[in-house]
Amino acid sequence: MHTLLRLSALSSLLLLSSSAIAADVANITLENGAQVRLKDDFTWEYVLTETQAAPNVLATEAVVSASSTVSGAPSMTTSSAVIVPVTTLTATAIAKPELLGSTAKDGIKVSFTDSQWKGDKLGLTFELTSTSNEHVTLVEVEARFFADNGTLLKTDKLEVWEAIFRMPETYLRRGEQRKSSIIWVEGIDKSLWQKQLIDLKITEINSR
Repeated sequence: MHTLLRLSALSSLLLLSSSAIAADVANITLENGAQVRLKDDFTWEYVLTETQAAPNVLATEAVVSASSTVSGAPSMTTSSAVIVPVTTLTATAIAKPELLGSTAKDGIKVSFTDSQWKGDKLGLTFELTSTSNEHVTLVEVEARFFADNGTLLKTDKLEVWEAIFRMPETYLRRGEQRKSSIIWVEGIDKSLWQKQLIDLKITEINSR
């Protein structure tokens, strides 16, 4: 409660500040160790991931060219190393998985609630709640799946709510709490996803 009050106070302070200051993105550390990013639209979000530079050697195919040297000896290109950015969860996010698995936007909140396996397919269930005045017909989220060690396994777009055309009872309305159908995802290694680390972000909301 104290951390949320502190967060609210900081957001209010930014709102009252000049636009030049408010345009800057600030990171703060809460009492529980979690990092929070204050954004320039006066909202906030947990800092859950970081980008690390991982070296990756790309072997270049040897090219033989008899005419490239005076002596006639073949010349070869050499392998080169490039830096590939790798997205990983922060240590705090791994230690506190409760920070993951939920997202909210425009009065719609989506939370990951359950999983099941059918062979190599992963089935996910979500809970949706609405405080929006709109009748929501579609909610799409970007889901990022992380291995137990925090490395990114897969990113996928999931339609966690889709109403049936001309069936108002299938719309997500204000004050409702509804469960999604089971959404099946492929390409996740079950042995690497025992902690069920999933980060969600709402990317699209349609309404009538």
